[in-house]
Amino acid sequence: MSGIGKDTFKQIFVDHWEPFKAQYPRFNTPYYDSVIEKMLNCGDPDEMGYVKYRCPTCGEVRCIGFTCKSCFCLSCAPPHTDQWTDFIGRRLFPGVTYRHSVLTMPDSLHRWFYRDPALLSQLMPTGHAFWQDVLQRTTGMQLDVGSIIVLQTFGRSSHYNPHLHILFPAGGITPKGQWKAVSFVPYDLMHKKWQYHLLNMLRENVSDPDVEKDIDQAWKKYPRGFVAHLQPGNVPPGGQGLARYLAKYVVSPPIAVRRIEHYDGRAVRYWYQDHKTDAIQHETLPVLRFVGRMVQHIMPKGFQRVRYYG
Repeated sequence: MSGIGKDTFKQIFVDHWEPFKAQYPRFNTPYYDSVIEKMLNCGDPDEMGYVKYRCPTCGEVRCIGFTCKSCFCLSCAPPHTDQWTDFIGRRLFPGVTYRHSVLTMPDSLHRWFYRDPALLSQLMPTGHAFWQDVLQRTTGMQLDVGSIIVLQTFGRSSHYNPHLHILFPAGGITPKGQWKAVSFVPYDLMHKKWQYHLLNMLRENVSDPDVEKDIDQAWKKYPRGFVAHLQPGNVPPGGQGLARYLAKYVVSPPIAVRRIEHYDGRAVRYWYQDHKTDAIQHETLPVLRFVGRMVQHIMPKGFQRVRYYG
């Protein structure tokens, strides 16, 4: 199949969702079925409902089907981004300087979150506790720190890569109620503190004794800590600029339709921009593996991928 359009993503699931569930029973649940069904029925008046518009001049009537408004739907992602932009923009303080940080983890730890998606709920407050700790060590005082934390589970190639995006004001409130600006944070401290908080969280929340092996290996293999990237400079200043900057991480689906190059019923080819080299890479996957790469990013029912702290 060539001439890729937004319906191609749907067709892949029409053709292969049932075989995929048969091969991977973990995803054979009513909840996953409901997410896929919602995406497939997006815009179908018979399944999703509709609204009718009548032209007062010529009398022509048009029936417009309701959309699914799902992050998993490639058709709904652009308007959903606009909704999130407005939602977040109204929660930011005008004139306040914000910074953006990305907290990652070694590939060896991904499996614990894949096996138990509920563990992702513990990851997000761990990111906030990490920043509170860093700013306390940097300033020598306990600050009340605010943050917006966004969970993203996929990397540029759409593989499973849970990490956090954190937007926070460059400072916090002192115990005396005064604003304390923080213009510099040492990178070495960030890396070690993120490693400390993340590994302690895993130790406290994973009952499988095998996790201790991964934790010990992570301490030994990364003596300088985990990557906690603080982007230089300020993110786009308050209001809609900053909101859109964050929204692209919140509502973006695992893959954009423009990145799907070919589907022939057996395999899917798509491209992505490599994070390290910035070069365009092309990847071809057997279709069931492609389906799995997509659905592994569906969050548990009711999971909030954006959380506010402080």
